Amino acid sequence: MRKLIGLLLALNLGMLAVGLAWQFAAREAPQPVMFNADKIRLLDLPPTLQADAAKVVVEDVAEETVPPISQDAQQVANRRCLAWKSLDAAGLHAIEASLRNMGIKPGAYSIALSKKLGWWVFLPPPADAATIQAQLDQIIQLGIKDYAQVRSGPMRNAISLGAFSNLSQVREHAAFLTNKGINGVEYGPRLESGMARLTFSDSISDAELAKLETQFQTAWPNGLQPAACALP
Repeated sequence: MRKLIGLLLALNLGMLAVGLAWQFAAREAPQPVMFNADKIRLLDLPPTLQADAAKVVVEDVAEETVPPISQDAQQVANRRCLAWKSLDAAGLHAIEASLRNMGIKPGAYSIALSKKLGWWVFLPPPADAATIQAQLDQIIQLGIKDYAQVRSGPMRNAISLGAFSNLSQVREHAAFLTNKGINGVEYGPRLESGMARLTFSDSISDAELAKLETQFQTAWPNGLQPAACALP
């Protein structure tokens, strides 16, 4: 009997010891490590990229503003510049006649075309094939080599006698060919030469141009009223 009581006492003490040990172990057990997936990814990046990826501060970005264009940088319409969208030889001669009527000499202005070789000297299309052949024969007899017959378009059968880059050149060449004995020589802008821009030289003062502005309103031929343009 005493042996049985001793055995039960030993078992109770053993269970008490196990319970106390379990409670102590649970209290002292380390907390499980919580892994941060974002931090793990950062460890795989180079140091310079880690700094960029870890930066979470949002900076306010100021809106870009375009500085206003100064008045000096803007091309402003000027009374010294007049323009026509297109011009042919007849229109050129009508404009020059109007300028002469206003007392403006050829040396006081210049006319430039959009196309580099927009000016030409030519013989207008004749009425019949016999006249064309007679003109070609005369050109050849005079030893003129720079010529070509226009084969298509509104100026078909005209004879081109050279293309030039400015008005003074075509004037000189037209006078040269006329002095050689060729009749009916004309000059002017080619049909595809684009915009024509007339600019007045410094030989005409601003005060003189201001006085001419009233005449400019009515002096031009019908259909050839120019628009003010910006100086090149």
